[in-house]
Amino acid sequence: MSDKMSEVFDAYDMEVYQTTRGRGATLLKTDKGLYQLKSLDVNESRLTAEYLFKERLCECGFDRIDRCIKNKEEELVTYDRYGNGFVMRTFFQGKECNVTKPEEIDIAVDNLARLHIACKKVFDSTESDVHIRPNGDFRKRNRELKRVRNFIGRQKSRKDFENLYVKAYDYFYEKALICEEESAPYFSMDLSEHIGYCHGMYNHHSVLLSKDGEGDTQIGIINFDKFFVGNQLMDLYHFMRKTVEKNKYNFEVMKNILERYSSICPLSTDDLEYIYMLYCYPEKFYKISNQYINSPKNWISPKMLEKLSKLMEDEKDKENLLRELANYKSQLKST
Repeated sequence: MSDKMSEVFDAYDMEVYQTTRGRGATLLKTDKGLYQLKSLDVNESRLTAEYLFKERLCECGFDRIDRCIKNKEEELVTYDRYGNGFVMRTFFQGKECNVTKPEEIDIAVDNLARLHIACKKVFDSTESDVHIRPNGDFRKRNRELKRVRNFIGRQKSRKDFENLYVKAYDYFYEKALICEEESAPYFSMDLSEHIGYCHGMYNHHSVLLSKDGEGDTQIGIINFDKFFVGNQLMDLYHFMRKTVEKNKYNFEVMKNILERYSSICPLSTDDLEYIYMLYCYPEKFYKISNQYINSPKNWISPKMLEKLSKLMEDEKDKENLLRELANYKSQLKST
């Protein structure tokens, strides 16, 4: 253990027995349980907001989350001798949710619905004004897509990724424009009942599962880094998109997620329209574009080319899935 980290550990009221590295952070086994120490990667006002949000979430009975821990000086950030800031959070023993196992998908979906109920209670009891993220930002995203295409168009020599991007661009950009044009009615719907705090990154990496002494499943939720106030259906969409993709675009998996969530937090046909419109947007193409424009251009990771190739291969499966989702919501409307 380096002297630098020892002085950071000493700032907290705990005895550290063992440290290990994991996902860009240090895990600490201590006399008070398992903790995670991570470099400060947000401004302190954002961290304070995270702390207050999580404390109020715990007051609402949802306490299996990675709470921010203050040091002995009652501060959320601990600085080492070089001025580097660190944040301590509670952590959980367990494995990441396996979204190829139906029973673990069910656990994660039920937990998301319960989390949303607690998050809505926190939001409803918030007295100060908070920024509510707008429902859709397709216009902004489409401007960014066009900027990426124009940038690549100015390159005198293109790498393999850039050539493939140009080949794929027109197809995905046309879809993005259609979503922008058709989204206005959906995003103007009254979905206020779903407005509340959102996790922001709810996926299999954020759900840790373990068994207690009696064999019951224990759940720990981590990675609230991108929490925000907005439409909680965006959390549901995010989890569903990732999970369905890992299940080879199986519509039954999607249907089960929607119905499981709706059994706890009822979904209307308008809600399904909203989710459908989110799903229509070429999200992964946008993410790849964003990753490309914000990375060095002298060397493009082969992973980027791999991701784009896989996206193009999977597009037919996604279109089939969307047709099934459209039929599903039409059937519900007619009942």
